[in-house]
Amino acid sequence: MRSGDTAAGVLKVIRGTALNVIVRPVTFFQTMPRRGGYRTPYVFLLVVGLFDALLLSALKVLVAGPAAALTFAMHVFLVLPLALTLLSFALTAVLFAFWRLMDSSQSYETAYRTFAYSFAISPIALLMLLVPYLTFAAFFWWFALLVIGSVHVHGVGRLKATAVFAALGFAVIVLLTRAEHYMVRHGVARPVPQANSTVDKPAAHPAPV
Repeated sequence: MRSGDTAAGVLKVIRGTALNVIVRPVTFFQTMPRRGGYRTPYVFLLVVGLFDALLLSALKVLVAGPAAALTFAMHVFLVLPLALTLLSFALTAVLFAFWRLMDSSQSYETAYRTFAYSFAISPIALLMLLVPYLTFAAFFWWFALLVIGSVHVHGVGRLKATAVFAALGFAVIVLLTRAEHYMVRHGVARPVPQANSTVDKPAAHPAPV
């Protein structure tokens, strides 16, 4: 992305890049430039994140109404750029450490590019997180992209990359499951009533004396 690019042109490039990551991930990571600075992947990440915020705000309208959605959107758009910036560089540092342990010779910049472009699936994954039984699929999709990036960008063996990211994915799912159970146990979140639960059932009439 060049400084003279129009907003429409930038959005068109970002849309095309996101589609390539989603539809043709192997080809994308095989041809992804390893160098070129942080600006292009950072802008890509930020625009996708802002689209996520718009999507969440639209869902908020359906759940809580326009007023609550507007308040939510104002907070999200104020916090999101800084949060994405810090989180992206921090998570890249973690992934960079793992790639170096797997004998990758690529730079931190290349690691950042790999992570930033894997964020292309975020809007779809966000919708998947709202559907029971698709939550874990969203995480595994992202880890699968990291495996593809490990093989075709960082030169890591497929078996090694799959084993490492499968273990990481399993660890993330266990942590999320335990966190959910903790919140339910301490009243932060309410468990979803089961079909055979007695919750909301009418009380039985007392037996005649």
